[in-house]
Amino acid sequence: MARVFLGIGSNTDREKHIRAGLKAIADSFSWCRRSRLFRSVSVGFSGSDFYNLVVEVETNRSATEVLAECKRIEQQNGRVPGSAKYSPRTLDIDVLLYDDMIREQQPQLPRGEILENAFVLWPLAEIAGNRLHPLLEVSYQQLWQQYQEMHKHAPQQLEPISDTSWLDN
Repeated sequence: MARVFLGIGSNTDREKHIRAGLKAIADSFSWCRRSRLFRSVSVGFSGSDFYNLVVEVETNRSATEVLAECKRIEQQNGRVPGSAKYSPRTLDIDVLLYDDMIREQQPQLPRGEILENAFVLWPLAEIAGNRLHPLLEVSYQQLWQQYQEMHKHAPQQLEPISDTSWLDN
């Protein structure tokens, strides 16, 4: 079974869509664990803050099949296919890692956003800190530390959410 890490985000009716997305992912894949939930400002457009987290699942599906299932779950939750990259999201599910697979076609693996966005790297480092980035051969914990150092003067606005009791309802 492949270990797959998915990045999840929403900035439209966040609690409803994050909860629905987590349930659908648990129904579609073998659940392993999730990071804490984070609040982040919108990147690339002016909009409501996002809730973001990363989950780890196991599956026998191919990377392409995992991507198709994630897109199906997004659409079930009101995501319009082909919407602008920098726009509000009911639910956004990105395939970040599929074992140690490296590939250029969709889904691109490892996903480039891992190294670009705190809202992806911090939660990934929480649940896969000792795992090595397949291209850089550096742990996600080390990558997160390097990211913080590089962006200490202009960090992305990101904070853990303390009350997430609604996630389990």
